[in-house]
Amino acid sequence: MVAILAYYWFCLLGVPKVVDEVLQNLSVDMKIDYDFLKAYLQISIVEKELNEGANPIIELTPYLDTAELFLTVSQYKENPLAKVLKGNNSFLTKDAFGEKKRFPSLPLIALHDLLKDNPEIESLLNYDDEESIYENSDYEFKNYHKYYAIVHADGDSMGKVVESLNSKGDFQDFSKKLFNYCKGSDKLIKDFGGETIFAGGDDLLFFAPVVSGKKTVFELCDEISNDFNKEFVGTEATLSFGVAIQYHKYPLYEALEKSRGLLFGKAKSGKKNNIAFSVTKHSGQTFDTVIHKGDKELYENFKLFSSNIFGGEGIDNFLHSLHHKIESNKVVLAEISSSKERLKNFFDNYFNKEVHDEHYREFFEQLIEFMLEAYKNENKERALDVIYSTLRFIKFVQGDRA
Repeated sequence: MVAILAYYWFCLLGVPKVVDEVLQNLSVDMKIDYDFLKAYLQISIVEKELNEGANPIIELTPYLDTAELFLTVSQYKENPLAKVLKGNNSFLTKDAFGEKKRFPSLPLIALHDLLKDNPEIESLLNYDDEESIYENSDYEFKNYHKYYAIVHADGDSMGKVVESLNSKGDFQDFSKKLFNYCKGSDKLIKDFGGETIFAGGDDLLFFAPVVSGKKTVFELCDEISNDFNKEFVGTEATLSFGVAIQYHKYPLYEALEKSRGLLFGKAKSGKKNNIAFSVTKHSGQTFDTVIHKGDKELYENFKLFSSNIFGGEGIDNFLHSLHHKIESNKVVLAEISSSKERLKNFFDNYFNKEVHDEHYREFFEQLIEFMLEAYKNENKERALDVIYSTLRFIKFVQGDRA
């Protein structure tokens, strides 16, 4: 359904006539019956005379919401529009996806990190048995290659931005900023190896690999967020994300709901401007947390630490041992959390082998800085949750165990 915000003078220009002409043209171009299109593409038009200086978006939205409640869904034995969209010859399909024949499968998105150097993988992927590709010993599959991220993003405090609009130029500028953000986000997502599902206004929905090159999906979210902030500099607007990382065989509709729940149930509750993420393992185990992007030092440390994605021999055992030590000593760590020297002494005491000093010195330096900021900005229990979930994410992308 398309909702059209209309000033009184819109109708004088003949909005219904323009709508009818568009439907007539669509009917010819798509070879679909006009009456079907008119019933299927339901369009609400609200006409209301506004006082001078009134904000049309704020004034008309309640009327449009009411009008939508009276629309009915038409029932058809066959939906000719569905047949058109499934084909490759529709101009709508070509405008949306170009000349490619099909939307990439979830394993194909998940494997993007390998496809750049091994493009033949796409031709080897059996869509009837997608799991079989992972049994090919010619490629070095990492654990995260079986997982993908589904991401919802939504603007924060956009209502305040809309309330500040006064003139026709303000509305045009606002619309242009949203368009630039959507267009720029789509490019960033495609460059990362993902696929945009929806980009409209301040809303965004996309699939992405967990890792692309030397970047994680969180770094992609950061780039999108930076573009959004540049468009709305000087306002209170920010961008929050719900990131659900799922096994490629996990039911897609559940993954979609999880991502939406992370965004609206966690990222946009309380302090906004957050990244709420969860990882659901093949075994069914799940871990999640919320990172507040407004806490600059914590967020910068999170980005640096979570991008530590290149492990070495024995990384699984090392990270498992590290998690265990943090969990079993969480009370002690909370007490010494304000002292960089004491945290260093703690890890030096428990991880004092030559291999630790040789391979993980920088890792521990980053971990200590991250812990200092987490405990500085969060309550003790919340801080441990942020630290522990971030460490589990690092283990997830570095390690080989499922």
